[in-house]
Amino acid sequence: MKSIFLLLPILLLVNCGSKEPAVRPQEGQVSDPILKPVIQSFADAVDASPSAPKPRIELGMTYEGAGMNELAEATYKQYAIQFPDRVIGWYRLAIVQQKQGKIEEAIKSLLNAAELAGSKMDSPHWQLAFWYIELGDFDNASKQTELANSKKPNSMQVQIAKGRIALAQGKPELAIDILNNNQLIASIPDGYVYQLLGRAYRAAGDEEKSREAWSRAGQSKPNWADPWTKLVIEHVVGLNAMRQDIIKQMRARNLLVARKLIDDYFTYDKDNRVVRRLDAKCNSLNGKSAKAMKKYLVLITEDQSDVVTMVLLAKLRMHLKKFQTEEEMAITKEILMEVIEISPDHGQAKILMESLPE
Repeated sequence: MKSIFLLLPILLLVNCGSKEPAVRPQEGQVSDPILKPVIQSFADAVDASPSAPKPRIELGMTYEGAGMNELAEATYKQYAIQFPDRVIGWYRLAIVQQKQGKIEEAIKSLLNAAELAGSKMDSPHWQLAFWYIELGDFDNASKQTELANSKKPNSMQVQIAKGRIALAQGKPELAIDILNNNQLIASIPDGYVYQLLGRAYRAAGDEEKSREAWSRAGQSKPNWADPWTKLVIEHVVGLNAMRQDIIKQMRARNLLVARKLIDDYFTYDKDNRVVRRLDAKCNSLNGKSAKAMKKYLVLITEDQSDVVTMVLLAKLRMHLKKFQTEEEMAITKEILMEVIEISPDHGQAKILMESLPE
């Protein structure tokens, strides 16, 4: 049974919110030449039909896709007030609140979504579980994990949540038992499961397996898809969309497509550091290691705290035969030591440094 107490304050505001004008960016806030006219078109559609749900949610998704989370939050709040019985408004509101670090507000919004979710919609529960884990609230994390499991048994998200809870509660052997699953490892990109296994093996005292896991690990957490992720992606336009597409093509090793996208992107914006790293990595994957290394060094010279680029440079050096001499390995070690000095908890840098010969 849905809790009327969660939704009552919003229900009382429905009539007040039904005619709200579109949330629009301030003058000069949007400079992206591709994004700006799209936002204007959706905002005009909202003002033309303020009681219609579609234009308002599309405007919110456009803001969300562009990373304009404050504008997305304001728009999703309007939608949630106007349509309080629709899961989508609460869910998207929660996501953009969490992105802004408003974790307690995000949890409240997502609890509303969970109250409205059907018998097969597990995503509000596993998302809540992950957020509770971040807060160290393992009782609520476990409850939400079990709710997710009751709707969709043994999903990737449920397995990861159970593994993370076990690891956080000092049960590394249980975490290893849950996470050391080839299908799970293959299903989640960027070696994320290996990150968790690296921590679990170390906690269990198996340094060799910990190093092996960390050598296969990436540096990021997965972006878990919920029922509306695809819709949000479809509303991603402009340079942000191009960046996401470049990352997608790089991961799929579609290097010719990635190279064209990178070159197209640079016609609009030559300074974006994320795309410049991707540009260098694309060179590396195409066998142009010297060019890649030069680009990494330029990025580090510009920002000597750029640990992401430093790790990429170190990994590239570790894969090239000419940098396997004692002198060159010492330089690689210096790079990794610099990363650890800047970011003492950088687990991958520590593991990479330990994997270098003495």
